[in-house]
Amino acid sequence: MAHVTRRSLLVGSGALLSTAALAACGGGGESAGPGPSGSLRWWDHFSALQKFHADWAAQQSQDLGKQVEYTYNDVSRSAEALQLANQSNQLPDVYSNVLDLPLSALVAEGWVHELQLSDEALARLPEGSLTEGITSLDGKVYGLPLFTSQQYAAAHWFNTDITTAAGLDPDDPPTTYDEYRAALEAIKAKGDGAAPMILALGGTARMREQIDDLAQVAGFPGFQGMKYATGEYAYDDDTYVNAIEFWKELNDSGLILAGSGGLTVADARSRWGAGVAGFFPDGPWCAGGVKNVAPAFVEKLGVGPILVPQAGTPVITYRGAPEAQFFVAGSSADPGAASRLVESMTTTEYQAGLAGGMDQPPLDLSVVQDADVVEPYRKLAGWFEETVRRGPEAVVANPQIAQVEAASKPISPHLGDIVQGYLGGDITDLRGALKSLSDAFSADREQAIATATAAGAQVSLDDYAFPEWVPGQDWTPPAAG
Repeated sequence: MAHVTRRSLLVGSGALLSTAALAACGGGGESAGPGPSGSLRWWDHFSALQKFHADWAAQQSQDLGKQVEYTYNDVSRSAEALQLANQSNQLPDVYSNVLDLPLSALVAEGWVHELQLSDEALARLPEGSLTEGITSLDGKVYGLPLFTSQQYAAAHWFNTDITTAAGLDPDDPPTTYDEYRAALEAIKAKGDGAAPMILALGGTARMREQIDDLAQVAGFPGFQGMKYATGEYAYDDDTYVNAIEFWKELNDSGLILAGSGGLTVADARSRWGAGVAGFFPDGPWCAGGVKNVAPAFVEKLGVGPILVPQAGTPVITYRGAPEAQFFVAGSSADPGAASRLVESMTTTEYQAGLAGGMDQPPLDLSVVQDADVVEPYRKLAGWFEETVRRGPEAVVANPQIAQVEAASKPISPHLGDIVQGYLGGDITDLRGALKSLSDAFSADREQAIATATAAGAQVSLDDYAFPEWVPGQDWTPPAAG
């Protein structure tokens, strides 16, 4: 699923569901009805947007004439919470996309309802926001995209007090592996009690995502282990091995906070915001997340771009089309009102609040430059505009690939599990584990293609190969029709 980005990955591999498991969990079951007194229930996992979304829910309660009950769930627990809710026919009316499953599977198993968006709402979306196979199926819109796909999860945020005390220049952050290692060593040598770096190793989905980012910027010619030109899986490529080995070296050298192996993303960010470490790899949402848990720390924020192995390596990463962030539950008793709640997120007022929340940047990335945000967030958004390109996607080139995705199964252990296991010492043959991961993905894709073709889909392995792709340039999707 090459179109999957940050928020659809933020679940541990043990929480992922196959299409068959979706059905077993009750997908497509009878409606549980709305919340108390005909209310709408809204769940999401956007830490940086908690206060904004609670206020928005209150405003929409008045606008809709129906109580909107907003609940924030920590990202590491969101998928499980949704699964349990579905098992008991209690899915919230509106929820965020954390199930790490293709849209086709969610539609087939009744997890999502077609969005009933007005022409005015559709007109407010930037051109290219809705993509067949990703936000829409058979011309019907099922998911609303909110955020730009021009972003990555492996920026390196730092505490300017700690780095300055160690003799580092906050205006000249490290950009290479060697410079980063030297910066961590300087913090360690200072000996003020702060760890050089903290890592959310317990959040294996985030580890997967960050290593995907580091491998790609190091030169891996594809995304999520799959090479764009050939469509082959190659997690055992040197770019992946070297990126993981780099973190392993930092960990073995005592430069990563002890106990990071058990830290979720929220735990790690909260502890970093409390001043226990100098550096913290994270995405753009780090600024808003820290503002929620430690407002006084915001003035100490600094950020550097994604690291490259050596000086002179061009900083270029690739992402697909914007993915869906919000769905209306297939079991919602009032999908019309739920759709109007989702539609409110297309308004100028909401988009302004979204940018100010400093979570993922909005669809129109340029608005960040004039938004009420801290300078490091603005700087990072500018880097995204300059360095993140559009990458090829099989499901965009051939929408029938959605049927392959619906037949695919979760792979476990996943890349994030391998990273955690290797840094913790449970895995000793890193390249062998990565080769097994590539083989598992290849085998699953083959069976999924066979299942899809047996059902009449016109798909093949050739759909995953883009020999015309030019590294460093945006991929242009084929014209519709």
